[in-house]
Amino acid sequence: MSRAGGLMVCLACLLWLAAPVSAADVAAGVRERLEQPTVLRGRFEQEKQVQGFKNPLRSSGDFLLLREHGIAWDTTAPFASNAVLTRQRMATRLPDGSEQVLIDAAEGPAASATASLLMALVAGDLDVLAERFDIRETLHGSAAWELHLVPKEAALQRVFSGLRLAGDRHVREVLIEEAGGDRTRVRLLDLASDPPAPSDAEVARFD
Repeated sequence: MSRAGGLMVCLACLLWLAAPVSAADVAAGVRERLEQPTVLRGRFEQEKQVQGFKNPLRSSGDFLLLREHGIAWDTTAPFASNAVLTRQRMATRLPDGSEQVLIDAAEGPAASATASLLMALVAGDLDVLAERFDIRETLHGSAAWELHLVPKEAALQRVFSGLRLAGDRHVREVLIEEAGGDRTRVRLLDLASDPPAPSDAEVARFD
């Protein structure tokens, strides 16, 4: 499994449902700055610091966000693998061609909610995030911002101590701090929100 897929598995612990809340006034300043592009392409760099290990685990690659379909993570280093996340499922494909389904919405509403939450972290969907986290925003200058997320529920608090999103008109960084002390940082680089339309082959990856 790719380490990008490993990050998704870590986040897949967010299986608990919370009652929906009105997020209209949550992070109002960030809402004004954050775009919601239909297509977003870029690179990612992931670094996971595990307690007891001196050197972090690193991986990198490319990603494609199609808001109406999902997110594709193509890891290129330290080895090649692919992970595709939609609102219905998350699957990873390894170099030998085998596929492993990590989340399937058919298994129930909790799995469906998890897939939506994973997409929300990268896409910056504040309404979805506000259902499960208390959100505090910090604005920097005329464009930059940070969001600090603290889990609302005890079950989430046993897994995560907090999350941080940072960016400008796009999410540029996601920091995940686990209750056990491990930390995962994902940087999104070279973002292009007005790229060529996705090819038929790219769209087919989400079927």
